[in-house]
Amino acid sequence: MDTDYLIYQLRVELWQLLLADWKADTLTVKYWAMVGVIAFAYTMWYRLTDKRRLVDLLLYGSLIAVMRELLDLFGVSAGLWIYKVRILPLSPSVLLMDWTIIPLIYMLVQQHSPNWRQFFAWSAVGTTIIAGVIFPVLSALDILQLMRWNYFYGFVSMFVVATLSRAAFHLVVQVQSAAREGKPAPLENTLLQPALKPLDKQGGEEDK
Repeated sequence: MDTDYLIYQLRVELWQLLLADWKADTLTVKYWAMVGVIAFAYTMWYRLTDKRRLVDLLLYGSLIAVMRELLDLFGVSAGLWIYKVRILPLSPSVLLMDWTIIPLIYMLVQQHSPNWRQFFAWSAVGTTIIAGVIFPVLSALDILQLMRWNYFYGFVSMFVVATLSRAAFHLVVQVQSAAREGKPAPLENTLLQPALKPLDKQGGEEDK
């Protein structure tokens, strides 16, 4: 049998299982408690966030969400952890952690971190809350189960995600600022100028 078709059949079967499991989850207290937590988290974040920096904070939070979702997808696909209660019939279950709690925490970290030193300090605090408090609570409530993973790995991976997201955010801001001022973007300075300088020099010699 063709491998791709076999994978397709398994995905169809997986969807049917996820859908049936999700329908059962919607009748549980845990499911609606998670929905309530999501609504509460967004409400509190909106009250605490600096509305004057909303666009920048949402950009950073979006970068966090993308990287976290990629990490979650890898972890679930590789059997490192599993979700036992899902807000949506998806695997991994992205709504509670990947799209809500983790991005919201790190957006508040970013808001209170005007420099890298303060970012590392606040990021360590935020990551400790995620890996040392939230993950164990979800495990104790039988919502998340770690299979071949532990909380230390979770701390390290989330700290790296937060740091890479901040670096990517500042790169985007620099490119935007350079474009507004009509200056070469940081990537152009790094990648294009060394290749153009010899051509400029050669052109000057031909003019002579």
